[in-house]
Amino acid sequence: MAINLAEKYSPKVVEKFYKDSVILGKSNKEYDWDGVQSIKVWTITTHAPTAYLKPANNTSAVSLQRYGTTYEVEDTIQTMTLTQDRAVSLSVDKGNNTEQMLIKNAGKVMSLELREQFVPEFDKYALARYSGLMTSAPSWASLVTAVNDGTSLTKNNIVEKISDGVTALRNNMVDINDCYLYIGESNFAKLLLAPEFINYNNPTFANAHLEKGVMGKIRGVEVVAVPDDYLNTTGNTNLSTNVHFMIVKKGSVLVPTKIKDMKVHQDPPGLSGALLEVRWLYDAFVLETKAKGVYVSKAVA
Repeated sequence: MAINLAEKYSPKVVEKFYKDSVILGKSNKEYDWDGVQSIKVWTITTHAPTAYLKPANNTSAVSLQRYGTTYEVEDTIQTMTLTQDRAVSLSVDKGNNTEQMLIKNAGKVMSLELREQFVPEFDKYALARYSGLMTSAPSWASLVTAVNDGTSLTKNNIVEKISDGVTALRNNMVDINDCYLYIGESNFAKLLLAPEFINYNNPTFANAHLEKGVMGKIRGVEVVAVPDDYLNTTGNTNLSTNVHFMIVKKGSVLVPTKIKDMKVHQDPPGLSGALLEVRWLYDAFVLETKAKGVYVSKAVA
């Protein structure tokens, strides 16, 4: 007998997945992957304005293009296909448990599996994709603002480095509302010790938000502290280069997630107990036309 967790436990599992992830809830929600594995995003190509031309009093205006050259409206297309199809199969031996306890234990096992395996893998993958710093570089890799910086971050320079990133975004006409600074815990500790933030009443870094991982603001950008391993090649094998930090505009990135199957099979052939099977389909993308909303500080020696 199969017990579908979509009915028995799915709402709690999905909610936990959302709360534990530092990525979910901080991305563009304009596009819908329901029922499909790929979507195409069309972006209109715009043109710079030109001077309006008026004919001289004694000049024929028959062939004069007063509004300048006429351009046919064109567009670009970015195709995005979900590629991360991940799964796990687990068993919970019945032992002395009752049938009801099997379901409860299955839920506990699922929560633990999500927290320790699925969520870290998902978050690491998304951050690597945002940065474009992958061995197999995504299409937007050359479009994001990536700065080489071999200088180690210290409490004396970290605010300046982050400020440079915010300035780069603003110079690229990026609205810093709904921007997130992803930074490793060690560098976050340096930020807390920076002279600019010794005074805890500093209004730019106060009132930590309830959103998962958000620890305050700097120059209007939400600070999200993540484990150091999320931003280095040792802990995040998706990355090809270590990262000091990255600033990401919410509207520039997409992290579509799907739950394909979450089931508990009670007493399947060959097992006295519960068999848990989970399959997740997800991916992460940067919109190429909004890639300037991503700033990466690369730790390059």
